[in-house]
Amino acid sequence: MELLRTPALTRAERRLRTEGRGAQADALVLVDGPLRTPGAEHEDAAALDALRTPFRNPKAPADRPSPAQLLDLARTGTPEQTRQALTRLVEERPRVRGAAPAPELHTLVEELLRHPRAGVRLHAHRTSRALFDRDTHARLTALLLSDPSPDVVRMAARTLGRAGWEPALPDLVRLLDHAKPVVRKAARDALVGFGGAAVPVLRRTAAHARPDRRPLYTDVLAEISGAGV
Repeated sequence: MELLRTPALTRAERRLRTEGRGAQADALVLVDGPLRTPGAEHEDAAALDALRTPFRNPKAPADRPSPAQLLDLARTGTPEQTRQALTRLVEERPRVRGAAPAPELHTLVEELLRHPRAGVRLHAHRTSRALFDRDTHARLTALLLSDPSPDVVRMAARTLGRAGWEPALPDLVRLLDHAKPVVRKAARDALVGFGGAAVPVLRRTAAHARPDRRPLYTDVLAEISGAGV
């Protein structure tokens, strides 16, 4: 057994030999040297720093839901959970330039555009704008032209009018006969914004309309014509 030589151990070793217990004395291997090894002061400083630092139990990072889990939550969760999941899906979408969103995202957004809550439908529409190309977003927006909420229909009509998305023209013309004045006005403004592109659809619809409903379409035609088309 190696022990650092001290006066007490030195006396103990001598006593063992004096008493005839040499074997036990031989078992004590007394070595000379400093009580501390070189560089120990640096180890002490590190140990003291560790003792002075309050102990913190590091928390394991929260498990981030996978895209599949977010899709499921958006489809089955509460309205608030659905909106939060949509926000996360937008934040975590692939950042590679030109990368198309997964088909499951398109299916999900289309489903949520028919959600019972208008707030969810509007959030899904904003998600569409963030995720998809212009044409896909316009096609999804056109679904809202049949929305039960007049405010949502008005928003969709304005959006499609600003985008100049011509496939929406037949539905916009149909909205000229909507029960709500705010929707009729939004549709009218959008059609006038299309200009000449809206004329063929308006003329066909006017030709097949009842006489008492025909002015709904001919008045818009006259406004387009007066705008210089």
